[in-house]
Parts: sequence; structure tokens; C-alpha cells
Amino acid sequence: MPSQFELSYYDPPPRLARHVLALFHFAWDEVEIADRHPGALGQLVLFPHGSGALHLRDGSERIESDAHMLAGFETAAPFTIQGPWHSIGASLSPLGWAALARQPANTHFNRFIPAGQLLGEEIDGFAKDINERYRSGELSGKEACDLLASWIEPRLHPVPGMHEQLIEHTFAWLGSSLKPDVERLFSGLDYSRRQAERLVTQYFGLSPMALARKYRAVRAASLLAQPEITDEAEAEIATAFYDQPHMIREIRRYCGYTPTRLGGPEEPLFQAMLRMKNLERLKNFRRIG
Repeated sequence: MPSQFELSYYDPPPRLARHVLALFHFAWDEVEIADRHPGALGQLVLFPHGSGALHLRDGSERIESDAHMLAGFETAAPFTIQGPWHSIGASLSPLGWAALARQPANTHFNRFIPAGQLLGEEIDGFAKDINERYRSGELSGKEACDLLASWIEPRLHPVPGMHEQLIEHTFAWLGSSLKPDVERLFSGLDYSRRQAERLVTQYFGLSPMALARKYRAVRAASLLAQPEITDEAEAEIATAFYDQPHMIREIRRYCGYTPTRLGGPEEPLFQAMLRMKNLERLKNFRRIG
């Protein structure tokens, strides 16, 4: 990992594992920072240090509140930060986003939202207190993450059981292949095709076809960024695209760059987040190669 920043992941309590995929503490102590965020999964993030902007397809979202939330981005989003920049966060599964925010992911996609707009004044007070205690040195990153998990747990609301099953089935389908067959998704659900498309879009932010296309690009970029990638894995990646130019176009579209392995530039934080534990925790997502 590059020396200019530190990114540490922590396991959530087992009882939160279906809602919170990973807790993380991040610190980058440079004055001016520019990189990009993959936006593959939802997050609740506290910012004790740093301010700036995330540059999305339809404009920029300011990063200046004590806490922000995202449901996901259609494509990777560049950001600029006045550092030092520190964050304490939770990566949320689609179930976690739905249970905590109680809002459809698709209506909040491609946004970086002050958390109080979704979770009310209580999150603002909590985030302000945690951030102040972190800045004073009273809390370590790990301790702040533990407190964030404790705050989230009693505020998770029930999601209909059949909808939970749809989320689990969709994750298994996404992880089954770099190019999953959408008909296999629909055949395993007790909904009409139209209902299934609507619910997948509601919980994941994108239609099934768009979701599969994005995850193919993100996973391919993640695998290609790994120096230990096997020949078998490289061959499997290649078969998921028409040819190498198609693969490069798709990765550039959804990740905003061409992998270093294919001759493109390296963005250190983006590369680290592509290897993030929260993707590894999704069912079947480590079976490529």
C-alpha cells in the first residue's frame, strides 16, 4: 500500500455482518488530495478532518459535513480534498442501506448526501461528538469504528423477508460469474420479470443488466490490479469481454481509468479500495480463477 495514506479495515460484530460488510479507518495527511471513489457499495462515513468535493456525473457534491452517506455511484467519481483527510466509516450492503436509510437506493444513487438529511439530527450530534473526540486523541480509529457500529445496530429497521431473499439471491448471481446470465437471476426469484427488475433497481440502484455490467468492470479492474493474478484468472477475465479493447473501454467507463497492468495510470487510493474487504465478503466473489 502506498505510504502517503493508511487504510485499515475492521470486522463488524457478527450480528451486523449482513448489514455492515466492513468498518474502516482512513488517514491521508497531505494538503491537496485528488483521486476517485469506486462507489460500488453504500457507506456511512464520518469526517473528522478534511473538506472538498466529489465530482459526479450531474455536478459536484460538497464534502464538508461531519457525516455523509452514499448509496452508490453508476461510475467512479473523482474527488478533490483539502487535507489532511481522515474518515471513519461503515460499508453497507444493500440490505444495510435499506434498513438504515429506509430509502430506495436508486433515488439516491450518484449522490454524496449529508447524513442528517437521511438519518435525522441524531447522526449529526453523534458524528460531531465522535469527530471531536478523535481529533483530541481520545479515540483511535478502531475505537471510533466500534462506536459507529454500536450506533448503527439499534437503528436498523426490518426489511421484508422476501426482499432480503431477493438481495441475497442477487449477490449470489452477481458473484457466480464475471458475465452472469440475467435469465438465471429471474428464474431463481418468486417475482415476475417486471417486479424483479423493479426490486433489484430499488435495492441495488441499477437495473440487473446495468448492475452486471458495472460489477464485471469493477471486478475485472480489481483482479487485474493484483500482482499475484494467475493465468487462469486472466483467461477468465478475457472471456467476459468481446476483446481487450472492449474490456479497456468498459473498465475506463465504470472505473474512470485503465488498469496499470494494461498500461494505464495508477491512483493509489482507488487501487486500494478496489481490493477492499467489503467486496471479498460478498458471496462467491473470490471464485474467479
